[in-house]
Amino acid sequence: MALITRKEAADQMGVTIQAVYMAIKQGRLTAITDNQGKTVINSDTMHQEWTGKSAFRKMKNIQAATIEPPVTKRKISRTSELIPEYEESKARTEHLKAELLELERQQKEQSLVPVEEVNLKWQSIITTTRNKLLGVASKAQQRLPDLDVSAVSCIDDIVREALEELSAA
Repeated sequence: MALITRKEAADQMGVTIQAVYMAIKQGRLTAITDNQGKTVINSDTMHQEWTGKSAFRKMKNIQAATIEPPVTKRKISRTSELIPEYEESKARTEHLKAELLELERQQKEQSLVPVEEVNLKWQSIITTTRNKLLGVASKAQQRLPDLDVSAVSCIDDIVREALEELSAA
């Protein structure tokens, strides 16, 4: 009986050490404590245990999937919250990371502009336009000196009415 460490078992089976820890925890792999208190695995039976018990687990999952629709969230016994499965969470995280990287790329290429910058620019454009329109009546009086005060007042009223309609829309 050749005893090996969990790391060596992971290397021999081509999996991560975390997978070996989980297999031991779930009872798919038998671990032994040696005389020095180290956790070791019997390399002679390791492959049989791993494939036999893992295949049973996979078959059980396949049978459950054919009977019930796949559930992407599971209920935690202590709370009433639903949490996503690990694979779903990881996929969602990777998707969001990719979206953030895409946004950063667009920002560096200057094809994406911050919202605050756009808002400030539009405020400036609208304020300038409003001021120019309010000045139409006085400019008309300067350029056409024979306009009487009532005509200038009428132009001013028309401009103000138009601005109010625009602001209400």
